[in-house]
Amino acid sequence: MTNRKKAIITGATSGIGMVIADHLVQSGYSVIVLGRSEKKLGVLKDRLNLSNSNCDVSTVLCDLSSFDSVRKANESVKSLTKSIDLLVLNAGLWNFEFIESKDKIEETFHVNLLSQILMYNELEGLIPKNNESKVIFTSSGLHQGEIQFEDVEFRQNFSGFKAYRQSKLAILLLTRWLSKQSENSGISFYCVHPGMVNTQLGRSAGWFSRSIFKLFGKSKEKGAKTHIHLIDENTQLLQNGEYYANNKVTKTTKYSYQMEEANKLWNIVQKYLKN
Repeated sequence: MTNRKKAIITGATSGIGMVIADHLVQSGYSVIVLGRSEKKLGVLKDRLNLSNSNCDVSTVLCDLSSFDSVRKANESVKSLTKSIDLLVLNAGLWNFEFIESKDKIEETFHVNLLSQILMYNELEGLIPKNNESKVIFTSSGLHQGEIQFEDVEFRQNFSGFKAYRQSKLAILLLTRWLSKQSENSGISFYCVHPGMVNTQLGRSAGWFSRSIFKLFGKSKEKGAKTHIHLIDENTQLLQNGEYYANNKVTKTTKYSYQMEEANKLWNIVQKYLKN
């Protein structure tokens, strides 16, 4: 057990995250799964035990819409492991109306970006800088436009699409920014576009949007393929800081390569996390 590689994953109680978690236990990882529903975590743990009776799975309650919950979850993770070989930050949401998180922050921005970075910040010390460790973020092909710094929470004119789009662009920018920081040497960062997947991501949408996800979305198994490729592939054969779709590096918008904007965003995120 002690020689197993350790993986942390969020967003694994449904959708592509569940497929990724199953692959991890089948691959021999010791897995810690974070989720906000104790019932769903229990169901997932039972499922993984059925998949591989020799698997090593722990569960930790974590509500990504609460900084306090994320910090408590991180402390629980630290009590369960002293090393993290793989950090898969997959959880996310897409709201179609303005909703504030428990910390009074627009929820899409909070869950899809701020809590992801908070989790990385607090667990980074457990990640070996051995040129084998990986941090994988889930982004999206909808990473268009620019960061709206003047109203980053879209409080003046909320759009669920714009909030989601911006959160995924932000993840892409910060994946590249983190990969270029000298203190992160020895850790590889990647972000993934899984494609349109028939999951519960658009559950708060109207019936028409839900129908689009259902009719045109790929299966969760197909949606997880690029994550699994990054998990299994040797870091020497991957490009640190890059955006992957369909198992390969994929070109993104010109704006997403602007590290000045990424640095500005990083500083704003850190201010939120200090409150």
